[in-house]
Amino acid sequence: MTKRSRAFALKGAASVVAALAVAGCSQTSASTKSNLTVNGGTLSIVVSVPPDLKSDPVAQDVLDAEKLAFLAHHSEVKDYKLALLSGTAPKISDNARAAIETDSAIAYIGEIAPGTSDQTVGITNALDMLQVSPTDTGAELTQNTDASENLYESWASFGRTFARLSPNSIQEAAAQLAEMKSLGISSLYVAADGTDYGNTIASAVRSDARAARISLTTSISGAGGIFYGVQSPSTAAKFFAHAATVAPNAKLFGPSSLNSGLFTSAVPASLKNLYVTIPGFMPKQLSAAGKAFDSAFAARYHHKPNVEAVFGYETMASLLTVLEKAGESANSRSTVVKDFHTQSESASVLGAYKIQTTGNSSLDAFVIARLSNGALVPFKAAPAQG
Repeated sequence: MTKRSRAFALKGAASVVAALAVAGCSQTSASTKSNLTVNGGTLSIVVSVPPDLKSDPVAQDVLDAEKLAFLAHHSEVKDYKLALLSGTAPKISDNARAAIETDSAIAYIGEIAPGTSDQTVGITNALDMLQVSPTDTGAELTQNTDASENLYESWASFGRTFARLSPNSIQEAAAQLAEMKSLGISSLYVAADGTDYGNTIASAVRSDARAARISLTTSISGAGGIFYGVQSPSTAAKFFAHAATVAPNAKLFGPSSLNSGLFTSAVPASLKNLYVTIPGFMPKQLSAAGKAFDSAFAARYHHKPNVEAVFGYETMASLLTVLEKAGESANSRSTVVKDFHTQSESASVLGAYKIQTTGNSSLDAFVIARLSNGALVPFKAAPAQG
């Protein structure tokens, strides 16, 4: 079998879970910048758990997909024993600190919610640790600007040690505009919440709207479309509830930060005309491995995965592939960072892709979702961009 087909041969997985109980990161010792190679025979992968996980089934699916990939692929790393640790601190920045202070830690599987990696990339970068986010689309994390450099504590020493599997928010803005054009939007009101994430995607939407000759308006009541660049799902729920009251006939647009139980539980069930872009694929678009992942996830967790969960699976699977190929050098943090930023896959659950030196992936797939029975339900692939 190929590596990707082996991903779903999970016979005996229950015993692996028992042997690899997911532990917290409380027992740590101080690290220094000279300690960038893991000593000993065990390499730990630290997974960041959102503090509001119990209220967010979307994030739970992404985490479960990461665990599924670990079960499928951890035995392929022959030169070291692997341990899966979870950071469950009330503040996600403490998860990253625990990772760099864990002597056996080789990499950090980072944040799920868009825009939240800003709180942790500087911490892992300070000790040359790879951080990979499955679904944080924030473009500021990978754009070569002064602002992005300020996110990384040791940029001069290590450069960017962050990477992601999902597309970024600049690409998402283009997907938003493609959907607006397909819906015949001629006037657009754009607002942002003031966060780096919200401002970045709102600015990109404005720029793309001008290029598409969609008129930008300063009046929410007269707009045919309303876009809100926002990081907080609860803030988004309040904004869109108000917007629907002021402009009941306008079509509403929001980014992937809304793909959260925290948003769907807070927004009025009566809200209509809301279109949300989410990184991912419609079922017919999935690769053969992606379809097999859907089936394996459903068999193990007894429900179909959220559309973003496949990125969680590939985040873990691609990291394990890097560790496998590195062999005895897999204990070097710098080797893992470099190898992850230069890897490519031809037959993954996400299809073929490459990781670029900036930390972006070459993937550019989004679906469009709408509210239905208290959930965001994808109903089409995002229109072709350009």
